[in-house]
Amino acid sequence: MRWVLIALLPAALLLAACLGIGGGAKPPSPTATPRLSGPPYVPREVEADDDPSLPGEYIDLPQIYGGYYGNQNGPNTAAHRLGPIDYSAQGLPPAGGPHWGSGACGAHLAESAPFCGPVPWGIYRPPDNWDAEAVVHSMEHGGVAIWYNTTNQQIVSELEDDIADRLDRDQLLVMTPYPDMEEETIAVTAWGRREKFPVSEYSKERVDEFIDVFKCRFNPETMPGAGC
Repeated sequence: MRWVLIALLPAALLLAACLGIGGGAKPPSPTATPRLSGPPYVPREVEADDDPSLPGEYIDLPQIYGGYYGNQNGPNTAAHRLGPIDYSAQGLPPAGGPHWGSGACGAHLAESAPFCGPVPWGIYRPPDNWDAEAVVHSMEHGGVAIWYNTTNQQIVSELEDDIADRLDRDQLLVMTPYPDMEEETIAVTAWGRREKFPVSEYSKERVDEFIDVFKCRFNPETMPGAGC
């Protein structure tokens, strides 16, 4: 009987290792890239998804802000704040993080309360240069932001036509001037992702692909009327 037990020992150890039994097993990293099967997505999974095959650049919001969305035991990636927020640690324009939320913004900047958010879906022109802190709140509700800083009115008109057509169908978009960004630049952002490029590299297909992949992908509060 002793020899039978000895013979079975290697197989038992191998099985234990596969099942993660024993002191040597390591728990999965909380920031490991998850496998997202489809909507509705778990906010924590979206914030950790650094899949390089997705459009744009991954922005590691949990690492920058010290916690995942809804983490009540510590810093919260999406905390509401009052006053200016420094987004420089993630680059500009921001792709998530703390934001304003004193109340929903009005149809125009001049009609809105201080530190309002989210911004209503739509296309905005100067002087409605919405503060980034308010637009980030719109991304928290499943939206995609299109930011531009250019004097090329032909490109602005092409962008507006594309976004207007999409707004007629599915909302979820905010297009706003953003003078804090480099000149002659366009950026498209969703929660945790940013696609940024010179105006000379603009194409409708590039913007549409980003929107199609990321709109509604992060909508943790499932707000009524959000369109997700």
